[in-house]
Amino acid sequence: MLRNLFIVILVVLVAATSFAQNANVNMPASATVLTALTITKNTNVLFGNVGATTAGIVYLDPTGAASTYIGSTAAAGTITITGAIAQSIRITWPANIDLSHASNHLNYVLQVSGFTASTQGSSSVLASGGNTATTDGTTGNYYLWVGGQLGGSGTSAAALSTQATDTYSGTANFTVEYN
Repeated sequence: MLRNLFIVILVVLVAATSFAQNANVNMPASATVLTALTITKNTNVLFGNVGATTAGIVYLDPTGAASTYIGSTAAAGTITITGAIAQSIRITWPANIDLSHASNHLNYVLQVSGFTASTQGSSSVLASGGNTATTDGTTGNYYLWVGGQLGGSGTSAAALSTQATDTYSGTANFTVEYN
């Protein structure tokens, strides 16, 4: 009887170990290393001389088509992005910044246009605050033109009707990364 019990226990142990399973999977990994992205400011945004009581909204068109109430020396800022050929990139910037001098402040709502060639008139306005684009298929470049509106608050521009006279300045931070 003890012998039969030992055989039963041995059969149960062998059966239990024969049903245990192991599973394996191989997980491949890869990475694509692209040319380093560079972003270069070529020219500053210049609204020129504007009146403190300008009745309309001061607007510097980044495409160069339809600016209003800007000074005679006004010009959109320009930026060149250089990276790998025909690659998707994400460009971000603030929707608005504070231009200031001493205790005076002036709201600046940014508007940005972009294109794969250095032709401002062919550029298109990009989504506010950030956009996805593709670098040029031959040069790897992408060009930005920076304009926008002065006055108001937040992302709402307004006429300068009572703006304090002063020379205002500020800085907008642009970043670029591969998608």
